[in-house]
Amino acid sequence: MLLNKRNIDFCCSLDIGKNTRDQRIKMRTDKLSLVSRFNNSSERKRTYTRLKKMSQKEFKQYRAQYIRNDEGKPYGKALLIRRKKKHSPVLLRIDYSPINRNTGGIRLDFHPQHMAPKKIDHLLSWIDRRLGGIFNQLLARAWVTQIDVAIDIYNCKLDDYIWGLERSGKTAYFNKENGFPGIRIGSYRSFLHFLCYGKVDANSGRKLVFRERAKFININFDEYQQFLRIEARYRPNATPTSKNGNALMLAHILEMRNPFERLRVYTKDLGDELLERGYLYTLPNAPSIAEMKRYMIEAMQCSRLPRKVDRLIAEHEIELFDKRTVWTQWSRCVAQLSGIFSIASVFCVHKSVHTEKME
Repeated sequence: MLLNKRNIDFCCSLDIGKNTRDQRIKMRTDKLSLVSRFNNSSERKRTYTRLKKMSQKEFKQYRAQYIRNDEGKPYGKALLIRRKKKHSPVLLRIDYSPINRNTGGIRLDFHPQHMAPKKIDHLLSWIDRRLGGIFNQLLARAWVTQIDVAIDIYNCKLDDYIWGLERSGKTAYFNKENGFPGIRIGSYRSFLHFLCYGKVDANSGRKLVFRERAKFININFDEYQQFLRIEARYRPNATPTSKNGNALMLAHILEMRNPFERLRVYTKDLGDELLERGYLYTLPNAPSIAEMKRYMIEAMQCSRLPRKVDRLIAEHEIELFDKRTVWTQWSRCVAQLSGIFSIASVFCVHKSVHTEKME
């Protein structure tokens, strides 16, 4: 059977145990976007020149592709770094030459799921040499603009439950051709939203063969394990110079607040009970508590739901996984980032020690 390539996972995640339903849980960091700054114009100019030259050279293990960004993007130029091997995914995207003076001098989009810790360290060392030793300093000064944390629950499907996000009424359902259904809960513009969708673990069966440009892959579902991905996309809307002082520095990423705290999961039979009691006349296509509430408010012609309905909804909330226990594994995920995090934290400690000595 054909399956959309987006619903097939070729990467590895950390095993972090099982939930009370004996479903295996895995966890990983899927994307890490950073912005950093230069201390002066000469530092910036040297780095930009070296970045441009990287795309003009041949390297043994990596390919560096220079591109010009479309109009409207915050940066004018970018460098895409892949392994030398054909069809290798992008490991790191470096955007530079900001259009706005208030934008950070350089942005780094890492895709750590494609690299083991040793491979990450090799890539960082390679880039640092190419840029004349400044790359590690850029990591030390960097702050997080987006981080995606994925929880994978095996033998679990989207439609097994109803999904919600505390203090958010935005939701969107999608079901693409030859793919598994998915849902976005929360707004793209918010600092936190979730994507929940089904995937197949390509590492659990025979090696899949496909063409890089092929959109679909022929797969026998009986040979592979399936899981539900719950992906938290956290976008701190702050810089080191922000008045609120809420910037998440790369060096302090271990202190990040648990993004899964606001996730809400309800039993599937909540919909049937709302229908039986006449609070709902039809179920929305999306397994979304926000959509159900919107349908009920329209049907009741009221601005907010009665307390008896809110109580009924609350009675059907469940704990799909222990959020606190899962988040205790965050340090293991950060450890998988290896040098991306350790370089920043080491530089931060050295800077702190140096400051104390001066005082």
